[in-house]
Amino acid sequence: MFHRFWIKLAIRILMRSNKISMLAFKDRDIDSVFISAAPNDPIAWAFLQRSQEDQEPEPQWFQLERAFHSPDAESDT
Repeated sequence: MFHRFWIKLAIRILMRSNKISMLAFKDRDIDSVFISAAPNDPIAWAFLQRSQEDQEPEPQWFQLERAFHSPDAESDT
């Protein structure tokens, strides 16, 4: 946990900089990607807004069909 303090501190320092308008990072232990953007940069802010839009989840039948046709499902055992 000691390293997480330094990581959080580094992110705060980077986001306070006037030279950085968007920062994206992913922790190795978490599946999510975290994005922070400055609202005064229209391109970074638009990217952030687009990434936060709710996307419709895939139907369950589509997920099952993809799992059925995955290379792992076609083993010769």
